Amino acid sequence: MKKILLSAVLLALGSTAWSQQDPQWTQNMFNRLGVNAGVAGTGGVGTICGVGMFRQQNMGFAGNPQTMLFSVDGGFYAFRQQHGAGLTVWQDQLGAEKTLMLKGSYAWQKGLMGGKLGIGLEGGLMSKSINNDWISTDDYHKDPSIPDNGTSDMAMDLGFGIYFQREDLYVGLSSTHLVPGKFEAKGPATTSVAGAVDWAQEYAVARHLYVMAGYNYQLNPTMVLQPSVFIKTDPASPQFDINCNLEYNKMFWGGLSYRLQDAAAFLVGMDFVAVQPSLSGLKLGMAYDLTLSQLRNYSSGSVEIMLKYCKKITKEPKVQRYKSVRFL
Repeated sequence: MKKILLSAVLLALGSTAWSQQDPQWTQNMFNRLGVNAGVAGTGGVGTICGVGMFRQQNMGFAGNPQTMLFSVDGGFYAFRQQHGAGLTVWQDQLGAEKTLMLKGSYAWQKGLMGGKLGIGLEGGLMSKSINNDWISTDDYHKDPSIPDNGTSDMAMDLGFGIYFQREDLYVGLSSTHLVPGKFEAKGPATTSVAGAVDWAQEYAVARHLYVMAGYNYQLNPTMVLQPSVFIKTDPASPQFDINCNLEYNKMFWGGLSYRLQDAAAFLVGMDFVAVQPSLSGLKLGMAYDLTLSQLRNYSSGSVEIMLKYCKKITKEPKVQRYKSVRFL
């Protein structure tokens, strides 16, 4: 595990960080299913896990990025084999541009080296729209490439992921947008300005690659150190996050993250079992990003909220025992 973390750090130090077309999260350790289909069902057979997240990025800018996500997954047995299935929905709003993703995930699960290996596929639909909701005082200020009613298009999306997890570590490699989607729209000129031409828009979604790794180091019976790395890249802009959380008694955690050439973040969270034992498995996490790039003079940072709940809905089958061989 130490070699994996070191290799990831060295890979990222030679790269320049910038945002890609997929949403950005600081609490990415809670959004593994969103980028890796192999995660589906790793919570165990009969266990359902749901995650909800909301992020306000670069606050202080009009039309700043706002992202919402919901995902749910569970494990099940079929044909004497463990499987996983999941569903992820996210929406990303940036000014007049809105992206909506809906995708389902399937993973084949196999016990390996005291842990669980998941190999998964995902497929769904991605919608991209641009609203023309700004007001122009005269025709010369209109953008002829954006019609008065806005424009939208939809494309299919595919992804693949490999994920390994055991009690003390996790490692994942995945790719989203395996078949790069292309969004196109055309129409007649939308302005009366002399010489205006027909408008056309084309937007391509690039293939993204993700690498994630994390480790749980037991400091003492109540304290666990949880370092992790998260790398995402498209052909033009790799991005690297390094995080370290400290968990106390499986109830509270706090930590720091650093996103290369972009931001430092503070994270806190709790399991509601600390408040009410019956709420075990319900977790709340919050993060605040302090902008370090040149945007720091204009942005008041980013805020993120995460809510996660896991519930075992079926019990493990009981082993039947008989006192007499007549019942065998």
